[in-house]
Amino acid sequence: MAANRTIRTGVLLLLVLLVGGPVLAPLPSFSFVPPPLPGDEEDIEPPPPPIFDETAPAQEQPAPTKVRPTPTPEPPSQQPAPKPKPKPKPKPAPKPKEPSYTADQLFRMGMDAYKGEGGAQQSFQEALKWWTRAASAGHVVAQYNLGIMHQNGEGTSKDYKKARDYFLKAAGKGYANAAEQLGHLYFGDFLGAPEYGEAGKWYEQASAKGNLPFAEFRLGLIHYKGLGRPKDSMKAFYWFDRAARNGYIDAMVNLGVLYEKGDGAVFSPEKAIRWYTEAAEKGSFLGMAYLGEAYYQGRGVRKDEKKAVGLLEQAASAGLPYAQRLLYRIDRIKYMRYRDVQ
Repeated sequence: MAANRTIRTGVLLLLVLLVGGPVLAPLPSFSFVPPPLPGDEEDIEPPPPPIFDETAPAQEQPAPTKVRPTPTPEPPSQQPAPKPKPKPKPKPAPKPKEPSYTADQLFRMGMDAYKGEGGAQQSFQEALKWWTRAASAGHVVAQYNLGIMHQNGEGTSKDYKKARDYFLKAAGKGYANAAEQLGHLYFGDFLGAPEYGEAGKWYEQASAKGNLPFAEFRLGLIHYKGLGRPKDSMKAFYWFDRAARNGYIDAMVNLGVLYEKGDGAVFSPEKAIRWYTEAAEKGSFLGMAYLGEAYYQGRGVRKDEKKAVGLLEQAASAGLPYAQRLLYRIDRIKYMRYRDVQ
């Protein structure tokens, strides 16, 4: 019995040695969860409107003139007649009190000065003066125009923060163009780093209040690229479609691309051709290039190499690199001049 146990023990030891030791269970794996990104943004409230004192100084009343009695003449034989005293100099007339104007009248005087109309001499400084008074009286278009003048540096130095403040006042009263200008300021780097969340907010307000296709186009870009919000091709398609139907040419091209890719829209090369064609007919060189490429490949339309090359040459002559590269691929000898186009 002892011999059998010894044999079994030896066999087990041999197996352990052959296997190379006990097999260990794998360690549990842990997935790394990144922290959330900061994304809180503050709404900027418009500052209180400036107050302008338009009261005229008090008028001075002229002092009464004293009347002296006429001296009794003496006989000429006794002494000479006294010399007459000089008359006192008249005091200057008081300055006339400046008339009061309504906000609309102040705005009109500013517009005349800005354009040099209505008998007024063209002067940005005068326009700035009258519109500042009109804006302080609550005139919403004057507030918007002052924002434009501070943004462009007309009659004053460029000041994007002052422009923003005037746009905020006008947009707070529902003026759509002011909301669109706020979107431009926040979309670019005029106030520092771009704030796409703020830009999108003001573009949405502008689009809700008026027919502003560029604001709609920018909203399409914001949603398509995921700027300041999650990427959403369907919302991008919605805004590009609105902008295209309102006549914005670049939105027509982008709408064609979404149809051709089936990205955010039902795949339809035929609808893509329709929008490329409309954009090209309105002068879009990119629309010409995309349409020419489609004709060359017979994509969504009957193949027509002659028409394709004509469209591509027109876009290439305008300096569009995309069309120049396509032409070089079509004929490397004829279009050798585009060989190094990046």
